Amino acid sequence: MNYSAVIPTYKRGKDLKRCVVNLLSQTLKPSEIIISGVEGDAETYEAFKSLKEIYPDENIRLVVTSVRGISAGRNNGLLNAKEDLVLMVDDDVELPPNFAERGFDKLSHYGALIVTGLEEGLKEPPKMQNFIRKLFFFDYYDKYKQIVLPSGAKVMAYCPTSDIKAEYLGSHVWLMKREIINHIRFDETMVTYSHREDQDFSYSVYKKFGPKLILSPDLKFKHLHAPGGRLGQGKMSHIVVYNLMLNFRKHFFNKKGAKIIFTWSLLGLILQSLHQAIKKRNDTIFIETFNAVVNVINNWNLIKHHKFSRLYEKLNQ
Repeated sequence: MNYSAVIPTYKRGKDLKRCVVNLLSQTLKPSEIIISGVEGDAETYEAFKSLKEIYPDENIRLVVTSVRGISAGRNNGLLNAKEDLVLMVDDDVELPPNFAERGFDKLSHYGALIVTGLEEGLKEPPKMQNFIRKLFFFDYYDKYKQIVLPSGAKVMAYCPTSDIKAEYLGSHVWLMKREIINHIRFDETMVTYSHREDQDFSYSVYKKFGPKLILSPDLKFKHLHAPGGRLGQGKMSHIVVYNLMLNFRKHFFNKKGAKIIFTWSLLGLILQSLHQAIKKRNDTIFIETFNAVVNVINNWNLIKHHKFSRLYEKLNQ
């Protein structure tokens, strides 16, 4: 079985090298490893050059895009993959040696389009916090359900006991069929360090092709949470609100009652940010979340016509 491995990355040279070594240690090795980088990223280029010197016989390629952002990086990597099967993995993820072999077996067994596993160490969330999130139709945890909410948010399964058919999948690591990219692309409106780009893409797959997304608790991986590339609290507050809006607009805008639910969810975000600001003694969390919600309200007529540039233009800088 041949497959391409794709690693979207930006200024994480050390993590990138560790990720490539991890892929080369798989019991089912990739026929090619594609590093999807950004033009002008010297750290990624130096890591790539070092890897080529250490592993001259391995098919490791660097493909770059002029557009910075995880959505652009994922598109760029998938479009350059040569095999029909792809393992796409974030650079700060570590896989057990048999992950690819077992994952592609599941992809074939279910006739699925995308398969993923569970991050190690997921625990039951605080009950009160989870209840409040659920009350406001914002991201909350459930033992078994993995669905999308009409607010544009999601329900995350944290301890399923068997493989489940999901409405969306988180993308720390995906085993997938490359053909999907011929029909659906990651939305590059979601700029820089994205949030929900995987939810939008996989839910679009679900809507177009049906229940062909599998979440398997048998496939465990480690998320190492690399600090590089993360955004400051202010900018991240805007991205959380804007990308919630984008998912709502694309998938639920015309659904009965969805606008009320979305508005209610925004109120919940404001209240949650106020609580965090008080708890962390950081006014930025509340101020920027509030400003982001105001921006969404002020640009509502443009949002109705899928015109999001005014919201995102500052994040592109």
